[in-house]
Amino acid sequence: MSKWKKILLGIAAFLAALAGGTQIDNLGGRLNYQERIILNAVVATTTGAAFNVADFTHIGLTVDTEKASGTLKFACSMMELAPTFASSSASTNRWDYVESIDLQNGSSIDGNTGIVFTSTTNVRQYEVNVNNVRWCTAILSPWTAGTTSVRMLPANNS
Repeated sequence: MSKWKKILLGIAAFLAALAGGTQIDNLGGRLNYQERIILNAVVATTTGAAFNVADFTHIGLTVDTEKASGTLKFACSMMELAPTFASSSASTNRWDYVESIDLQNGSSIDGNTGIVFTSTTNVRQYEVNVNNVRWCTAILSPWTAGTTSVRMLPANNS
């Protein structure tokens, strides 16, 4: 093989590896982020796993319920390290409930109010603006019946 063929082959391999490593899909060049489970068919008052969302502008949340009764709230924090969402918010444990948007009808849901379920079996999608926050979770409290699952998909608009 000639010297130039080896060089061109090397450049082509480098470009192929570079293109494959960006995880760009065919839907407008949007990065392909992975869905994360916050709550998985929980049957009790629960604080979900905290996820670092510092690199994203929005999170999409899919909530599916089976005969669920209770209140679901989304909470976020700007702290460097993850707060203890299961404990009360304080000057050393800074977090707050955040507004979400119901993607079915566009209504906003106040963070302190949350989403109230009464023997509900449904799948709904919500969006939370996470500009300038680092950690987010979902809190199901109080729970009285049924199962609730929450999945999060982080996103950027670029």
